[in-house]
Amino acid sequence: MNEETLFERALDLPPDERAAFLDRECPDPALRARVEALLAADVAAPSPLDATADKPDACGVSAATLSYRSTSELEGAVIAGRYKLRQKIGEGGMGSVWMADQTEPVKRKVAVKLIRVERGQSKAILARFEAERQAIALMDHPHIAKLLDAGETPPTHAGGLPMPFFVMELVKGIPLNDYCDQYRLTIPERLQLFIQICSAVQHAHQKGVIHRDLKPSNILVESHDGKPVPKVIDFGLAKATTGMQLTEQSLFTAFGSVLGTPLYMAPEQASFNAIDVDTRADVYALGVILYELLTGTTPITRDTLKKAALDEMLKLIREQEAPTPSSRLSSSDSKPSVAANRQIEPAKLGRFVKGELDWIVMKALSKERDRRYETASGFARDIERFLNHEPVSAGPPSTSYRVKKFIRRHRGPVIAASLVLVALVAGVVGTTLGLLEARRQTAIAKKALHQEQLALAERTAALEQEKNAREEAQRNLAYAR
Repeated sequence: MNEETLFERALDLPPDERAAFLDRECPDPALRARVEALLAADVAAPSPLDATADKPDACGVSAATLSYRSTSELEGAVIAGRYKLRQKIGEGGMGSVWMADQTEPVKRKVAVKLIRVERGQSKAILARFEAERQAIALMDHPHIAKLLDAGETPPTHAGGLPMPFFVMELVKGIPLNDYCDQYRLTIPERLQLFIQICSAVQHAHQKGVIHRDLKPSNILVESHDGKPVPKVIDFGLAKATTGMQLTEQSLFTAFGSVLGTPLYMAPEQASFNAIDVDTRADVYALGVILYELLTGTTPITRDTLKKAALDEMLKLIREQEAPTPSSRLSSSDSKPSVAANRQIEPAKLGRFVKGELDWIVMKALSKERDRRYETASGFARDIERFLNHEPVSAGPPSTSYRVKKFIRRHRGPVIAASLVLVALVAGVVGTTLGLLEARRQTAIAKKALHQEQLALAERTAALEQEKNAREEAQRNLAYAR
């Protein structure tokens, strides 16, 4: 892995796990020193926030005069003269998200996303932020957080850097899985919610945008009039489809980096040159989300991936086949609590999922993307067919497909067994041919013997006939005398 990839992956980990990660994945001392320096800078480096308003805010502090040592010091700052930051609600490797008060031209609560800007900062990070900003600007869907404003704050001092930002509608929801379990949504209710999520993802795809990081924490759900309303957020890893452009640098993923969240990542994303990623990667992530909505866990468990080194983890994502949701439920120790959160008896839960829901989920989770649903809307239509008791397009894998997958998973043993089988067949064929030849020769010998016996019998009969003729002639001669 390169320096940037190590840095970004380490940022996603809790601070107390980063050293172990670097021990495992970064044997080069010089490279590790650079990554650790970046991590330290991420925590402590200056992050100047600039505002267009020079007048003090209500607390008597002018945001334009501050030089912030940490994101916590941004509280109370005013962005673009009209967005007052109130509370940090999220933070990542690129920057932070704040709840803010918009003061003009209308007063309302909004979310403001800011990016740290530093000298020598990776162009990829800046491009990714711009790509997210542009991706959200393209969206106009009730289940995708809307972009309200965007811009840059001016530098606060000579040689300073402007800070890009964008403003979104504030989604006062909670992550998808937390909402579903907190309100104990039944499986049909979860499926109806999932259909709305698919609609949002389909809208993004139609706008030429692949999300690439769909997961429950990026789908917030809030209640409107007693009904759950999902909102897809965080297009920070968004990628444009062919023929579409988000930024000058966002049409392809840089060689040597892995982008996405491993638990929800499609197999084609799990490599260091995952350039050929299309909308079916999002379909796979939707399949993982549905799997978790049904079973309470992901197809590859968090513990399994946590114990694996990076290369092993990526291999698991690419190759390990998931058990069906009903199989996972049948072997789960947490089945009673999972069932309780879905308002169904444990014994009935597996039966409800087994069959068509198994088929639908496993189609979306196919390692071969050509076997997945072509679109998020196609995925949603099969869910609707299931809810309406109509035949679904998904079905159990054919025998030939299962055999092919078995051979691919166990290529070495299958080749060895095939060689043994060929040798056995060759031996049997050789023995059989020898036996057939021996039988043929025996038959020929028997036929020859039979022919000789017939010839002997004919000669014997002829001799007997000749003898009888001589005796008859002798008797006739005797009478004549």
